[in-house]
Order: sequence, then structure tokens, then C-alpha cells
Amino acid sequence: MNTATLPFFRFLAACIVVFFHFGKEIEWYPQVPDVFKAGSLMVTFFFVLSGFLLYLGYSQKPFSWRQYIWKRLVKILPLYYLAFVISVGILFFFSTLSWYDFFRNLFCVQSWQPYPLTVNFTSWFVSALLFFYVIFPLILFFLKKIRPKGWLVLLAGMLLWAGTQWFAVKILNSGVSIGKFYWSATLLYYFPPFHLCSFLIGVCGAYCLMTWDLQVRNGGIFSVMTTCVLLSGVAMMVQLQPQMNKLVGLSLPFSVSFYAPLMLLLVWHLTLSRNSLLQLLAWPKFTILGGVSYALFILQGPLDKLDTYVLTPRHEMGSVTKFMVFFAVLLCVSFLAVWAEKAVAKRLARRLSRSSGSGCARS
Repeated sequence: MNTATLPFFRFLAACIVVFFHFGKEIEWYPQVPDVFKAGSLMVTFFFVLSGFLLYLGYSQKPFSWRQYIWKRLVKILPLYYLAFVISVGILFFFSTLSWYDFFRNLFCVQSWQPYPLTVNFTSWFVSALLFFYVIFPLILFFLKKIRPKGWLVLLAGMLLWAGTQWFAVKILNSGVSIGKFYWSATLLYYFPPFHLCSFLIGVCGAYCLMTWDLQVRNGGIFSVMTTCVLLSGVAMMVQLQPQMNKLVGLSLPFSVSFYAPLMLLLVWHLTLSRNSLLQLLAWPKFTILGGVSYALFILQGPLDKLDTYVLTPRHEMGSVTKFMVFFAVLLCVSFLAVWAEKAVAKRLARRLSRSSGSGCARS
């Protein structure tokens, strides 16, 4: 499978999330196309992509629980706890932080209860992702053991998605609330089971590609046009959200995995196609940018807190300059954090290999 273009789109999605959170103060923000302000849509893309790449990575090799758990934890928890420590330190000295919020963020279970944004507002994503990582081995075991037909797996994923959307529409348009706990704002947008269908659609999509034995194809102008049509289709659907709500007479759950099937189509095309445009987006430098996308996502909140409570050097800047400085600093900090994380991981790996080697020599 041709996954060389995926890092660019992962980085682009992370940038859109940052702009969605911190670009609102820019004067011309309302005139920006909605797709560049669709942070929730990008989260759906991340979940679909995670399920897709996980199955591709583990479907053709023996599965080891120990290696799997170690890789998943090392991949997301170091930066998660770096962001957690910075956020807790700032809140402790300059604001307020309850022990309840401290412990549920410490154990990464904040997305399972109301108000999950109290410490680091992007960390709910990691809380949900850990849940998906826990259940993935069971899904992998089932698919390897049963070997169902690809279309049946895809149909099951789509039915789960349709059921999730039906239930989300019911809650979103019912106005159900318990005290200050509004289901539409907490249960829907952050509760992991409502995003599970995005992750599973990614897994189902990867399973179908492997089962159908589809191959990467070189394409010309028609393939380039298909890429542009798919990207334009995503942008158009986001831009027309108010019209879609008006057409059906209901508020649709756009932030709750609504675009997961469309994201799968896009990932399929990016994985199975090779054309001049995609070759440009597969530039190795873009792969490096893709490597810091998670750091951009998880560190934006702590860096904003650090600036607000401690540094405050940007307050007299214009809105555009203020955002550009913030994004540049965030990008540099993300590169530095990823570099440090990799350096520490390599050193730990060397020590482990030396200790295991000395143990073998003694035996």
C-alpha cells in the first residue's frame, strides 16, 4: 500500500485543528473556508487513519501483546504526560485544579465523564484513542480467526456508523440535559463509543484492501482529477453544513464521526493511487512534518496556557502576527519534543539490548 502521502495529510489536519482553536481572533477568520476551521472533522480523520494503519501494520505479521502494548504506549504517552505536567503546573500556580480533574487526566480516563477539557483540552483524544488501542487486538484476532468476506466487514462497519449517527441525531435534537450536563456537548462530542465507529471504519477499510488484494496503480490526469474531486468534495460538504441541516430539518452530528465514510474513501484513494500530485505530496520533507503532527495536536493547549499565564509577550501584537508567532513557536517546540522523545527511546532501547545481551552471556 502507498502510504507515503498520509503524513502530509496528517500534518495538514493537525494544522487545521490549531487554526480552529486559536485563529478565531483574526479579523478575516469568518471569511476563511469552513474546511480550514473544521477541527472536529480532522479528529474523525485521525481516528479513521489510526484504525486503517493499525490493521495494515499488524495483519501480516505475528501479534505479540507485549510488543503491541509497548509500542502503543511509547507512541502516545510520553508527549501526553509532558503536556499534562506543563498544564498541571500552570493551573496549580496560576489558576485552579481539582483533585478529581487531576486524577482522571493522570489515568487518561477524562473522556468517559462530563467536562473532559479541564486540564489539557485536546487530551480527550488520547483518552479515546487508548480505548481503541485496547480493543483492537480483539478485533484483529476475530478477523484473522474468522476471515469473513471483505464486503461483510465493511457492511458491519457502516451499519455501526449508521446506528451511531441515528442515536447522535436523536440526542442532538432532543435537548436532553441533566442539570448542567448537556448530552450534546459532552457525551456526544467526547465520549469514546461515539467515535468508535470512525476507528472501526478505518480497520474495516484496511481489511477490505487486504482481502480484495488491491494494488497501487499509477495514474495520469484522470487520477489527479479524482484526487482533486475527493478533496473538493470534502471541502464542499463542510461548507454546506448549514444547508444540509436545513434540508433535513435537523441538526446533523457533523462532529461525531459523520464524515467517517468519506474519510475512508479519501484514505483508500491516497493509498491505492500514485499520480503527479500525490508524488509531490509524498515529498520526504512532508514525512518529517507528519512526524510532529501528534505533538502539534497535544502541545497546543499547554503552550497557550504557558503564554497566557507566564510569558504574555504576544498580547500587544496584531491578531495575525499573534497567531503566526504562536504557530511558529508551537512547531519548533513540537520538533524539539519529538527529537527528545526519539533520543530517549533510542537510549532506552540500547540499555535494554545491552542488559538482555549480558543476561544471555551469563546464562
